[in-house]
This record gives sequence, C-alpha cells and structure tokens, in this order.
Amino acid sequence: MRGLLLGFILALFLNACGYHLVGQGGDAGVIPEDATQVVVMATGNSGKLLRVFRQKLVQSGDVPIVSSKDADSDAVEIRMEHVSESMSASAFDAAGIANQYRVTISGSLRVLQSGKELWASEVISVSGDVFVSGGAVAIEAHKERVSEALRDEWVQKALGRLRSGF
Repeated sequence: MRGLLLGFILALFLNACGYHLVGQGGDAGVIPEDATQVVVMATGNSGKLLRVFRQKLVQSGDVPIVSSKDADSDAVEIRMEHVSESMSASAFDAAGIANQYRVTISGSLRVLQSGKELWASEVISVSGDVFVSGGAVAIEAHKERVSEALRDEWVQKALGRLRSGF
C-alpha cells in the first residue's frame, strides 16, 4: 500500500513539472496553433520517405498541407534534412560472403515560419535486418519490405517528435 501511494505521488510530481512521453505533448506540438498552412520539403534523395511523411501528416488533418508554390508567405515549413537510407553487410558466412545486411534510415526535421527556425530535432534513426536467402529477386523483395516498414517507423517517430517538441 505504501509503495502504491509513493508511486502515485511520484506520478503527480512528474505530471506537475510538465513531463510527458514523446508524441504525447499536447495537440499542436511545435506547429504554431495559428498556422493555416504547412509546406513539407526535403533535401537529398528522400522521395519515398517524403511521400510517406506527407501522407501521414495529411491523415492527421491538423493543418492543410500545400505545395511550396501554393503557400502563403507565413506558411509553416517542415524540412526533412540529412535523410539517408543505407544498407551495409552485418554478418558473414564461413566463406566471408555476406548473409545479413542492416538497413538504416536516418534524418532530422526542422520547422520554420517566415524564415525563422521554430524547432529542430536531433537525428531520427531506425534500422532493421535483411537476411540473404534465395535469389537476387527474393533478396531485393525482402529489402524493399524491410525498407517500407522502416519508413513507416521513421515517420511515426518523426511525427511523435513534432507533436511533443522533443
């Protein structure tokens, strides 16, 4: 009973100081409440990840997502930066031939309005393994499935950070 009471008091203290979990930080997060438009941009070779990110952001329905050419001067910009998707050998058989690869997707976000930075994330990174078995077509299909799942995971982490401000 005493432990339960202590746990309850500790939870109250954490709540009182503003502590919250990533993705649980209120409705708007780092996007200003008065924002009427959001432009999502990316640098580098991030087409597939950008497409998934935009799609999930549109589904949240908080603020209309517009293209940069249709945006007002005070539109909020979300920039995906330093995005990379890499695959490197991570395990080898007795003959020294790779039989497992690690796929890693990483990048960061910045939020700007009227040219001023409102928020920037640390690097967000996710990774998963591709096991080599079957022919080249089977390996490539497995790599694409893993990459697709990792893109979804990266986007969920990124949206959680946008919502919480972490």
